[in-house]
Amino acid sequence: MISRRTFLAAAAARPSFRGEIGINIYSLRYPAKKDLPGTLALIRELGFRTVEAGDLYGRTPAAFAQLLKDNGLRAASLGVGYKALGNDIDAVAAHAKTIGANYVVCSTIPHSAKHLQPKDCPPAAENLNRWGERLAANGLRLCYHTHGTEFDPSPDGTIFDTLAKLTNPKFANFEMDIFWIVYGGQDPAQLLRKYPGRFPLMHVKDIRKGTVLGGSPADVEEDESVPLGAGIVDVRASLLAAQDNGVRHYFLEDEAVDAVPQIRQSLRYLAGLR
Repeated sequence: MISRRTFLAAAAARPSFRGEIGINIYSLRYPAKKDLPGTLALIRELGFRTVEAGDLYGRTPAAFAQLLKDNGLRAASLGVGYKALGNDIDAVAAHAKTIGANYVVCSTIPHSAKHLQPKDCPPAAENLNRWGERLAANGLRLCYHTHGTEFDPSPDGTIFDTLAKLTNPKFANFEMDIFWIVYGGQDPAQLLRKYPGRFPLMHVKDIRKGTVLGGSPADVEEDESVPLGAGIVDVRASLLAAQDNGVRHYFLEDEAVDAVPQIRQSLRYLAGLR
């Protein structure tokens, strides 16, 4: 039998996760549409201090920023569309700075097929580099959010490898969504170790067991997002690799319609990694 002393020594030697977990407000999109102030109060009640914003639910950036402040929250990043960056990047920068964000996250690169193709990469990378440089001049950093469509073969290995090669890390990096990385057939921990420093942001979420992998986000149902530790993603390995390879902000994201019970379960899981 293992002695209590041996067990405690082994537990003490086990690596622990030390990062602060924020939340993507999108996780609570349904209640936020009805009652944004109440939803932000709930986010703070759940123990979060940092959020990732996107939709402002009918508020101006200044009004949204005040609601965050009123609830003891800060926005570390702002998610925006590819088209918005192309149409008026100065407005995006002003919007981000008003709500207090340091990062701007580009959601999806346009593509005609289900997955990104090699031909999609050069123009997208050129835009990301240019937009990132403009944002950097305003004290902001640009990231592209992975959605699992970036891992078909390319001459560089995968489409993601091509994007990483063509983007300048001074101006354009990535937000890793570990759900979509696994959905795309990849290992988040391995990808983090391959590209240290290129993923300053991370979405932390899990995939329901039995989900068919390899399609596109449109193929995935909301209830295929499950509490951390209940699905097929090796969340612990991903987080431990993340804290050693340059991830600065972690956002819990849960796409379930009734996400609050799952968020509470995920927080209990995360507490066990400390």
